[in-house]
Amino acid sequence: MGSPVQPDSALPPSSPSGVTIPPADQGLAVATHLSGLAGYIVPGGGIVVPIIIWIVKSESAVISSIAKQAVVLNLVVFLLACVGFMLSLTIILIPLVIVGGIVVGLIALALPIIGAIKASEGVYYRYPVVGTYPS
Repeated sequence: MGSPVQPDSALPPSSPSGVTIPPADQGLAVATHLSGLAGYIVPGGGIVVPIIIWIVKSESAVISSIAKQAVVLNLVVFLLACVGFMLSLTIILIPLVIVGGIVVGLIALALPIIGAIKASEGVYYRYPVVGTYPS
């Protein structure tokens, strides 16, 4: 019997959405996913850096879509932090705020890292709930 057909390793694996990242854009896609984490180093950087990438690379549907996801994720995390602060003003809800803050923080840290790993493989990663597909 013949050997099974091996897939071409030069082609990126297909994503569930059918969107793949061209090899020339994979490095920028990784950086764009990780740019959302800039807010942990520079206040406001998690929104400013992806917006700059979004504006500069507006002709690339994939890169601009990844930048939109990073902006929306950081805005949602900021809004949830504001809600958590307001809820923490009531003594009774402080344990809920602490647990919710840990969960949101882990999600906000994990999604860009997962996206960057997928982008390095050439696969487009859509963030759950806040993610979009390139249009």
